[in-house]
Amino acid sequence: MFENRGKVDAVSTSGSTQESPTEWWREDVGCLLDRLLESECVQRREAAVQGEVMAELERRGIRDTTGYGSLVRLLQETLNIPYAEAKARVARALALNGTRDLTSGEQPPQAPATAQAAAEGAVGAAQIDEILRVLDKLPAAVPVQEREQAEKILAELARSAGPREIRAAGRRLISQLDPDGKEPKTREPKPFQPEFSIAPHREGGHQIKARVDDETSARLQAMLDPLAKPRPATEEDGRDTRTQWERRGCAFSELVRMWAEHPDLPTQAGEATHIVVTVSLEELRSGIGQATLDLLGEITAAEARRLACDAKIIPMVLGSHGEPLDVGRAQRLATPAIRRALIRRDGGCAFPGCDAPAYRCTVSLPGLGGQLGVCFFVCYRTLVSA
Repeated sequence: MFENRGKVDAVSTSGSTQESPTEWWREDVGCLLDRLLESECVQRREAAVQGEVMAELERRGIRDTTGYGSLVRLLQETLNIPYAEAKARVARALALNGTRDLTSGEQPPQAPATAQAAAEGAVGAAQIDEILRVLDKLPAAVPVQEREQAEKILAELARSAGPREIRAAGRRLISQLDPDGKEPKTREPKPFQPEFSIAPHREGGHQIKARVDDETSARLQAMLDPLAKPRPATEEDGRDTRTQWERRGCAFSELVRMWAEHPDLPTQAGEATHIVVTVSLEELRSGIGQATLDLLGEITAAEARRLACDAKIIPMVLGSHGEPLDVGRAQRLATPAIRRALIRRDGGCAFPGCDAPAYRCTVSLPGLGGQLGVCFFVCYRTLVSA
């Protein structure tokens, strides 16, 4: 067993000669550069020697000879280095020096030419790692001679080039030795399923995401395009400054409103699909205050007024705690007769310069009255821009 598990900072330095610190400020730049290159070369040589020692420890069996579970763990504990660095050092050592496998015996080094350059101090850790990455990417079908020749080319290049140049040369070598590349992963495509989701947007409103088939997409675009045309320019408002996506958003909202009035719309609980807005009569008349929209929460009273233009009004008496005491019958303020009369009278949106036809309009009811004389058609884009 490995009994003397000393730390790196506990290595004895007795008998070593303590040199006096060099006064580097006295040296010229040429001397400093020479010293820098010399120390780097020495450091690389020492790293190569350390790799040989690690490979020999691995051959002898780490667990049996030292008691550590792995060579990586031994480096962590004795050299006080993090796991990632210890793992990288072990990978370099075994690739450059080989090891012994219990099943197949002695394993030759993966990169002998690189090991020779490292022993000379000509290449460092980053260059070695890049060479090993290239060799790992070579497919097993590449002949041994071609693999060895590729490693020699990269090791010779590393003596005068950095990791980036080695990486580029490695890509060229891989393309030559394996022109077909990796076999593509064939996976059966999943059967198509439409998707639709609505979620609140952090800046207000809601965000809609959908995945539909080609036919549905073509139909939707064909329906949106006529509704998304720029608004005609007027002297008062000028030209339409909305972006294409903003116009399409307004067109989609208008399309939903038009579809909600379709007589063939599916029913819900025996009634046509509907939404519920709760607001006091006073706030509904004035347009000032808050209302509650079913499922979504609070909206302004002005928005409730716009919804009430073409809706059914159900009078309800509430108690002091908001409990319903009496519920009246639903009454549509804009009756079908009023709509027919407005089609005859106005033909479409009453907003100056707007040519939206009647089927794209709702009935505006100033003061929530139901008399024809105060009613007029207004289209959706005029409502949202008002």
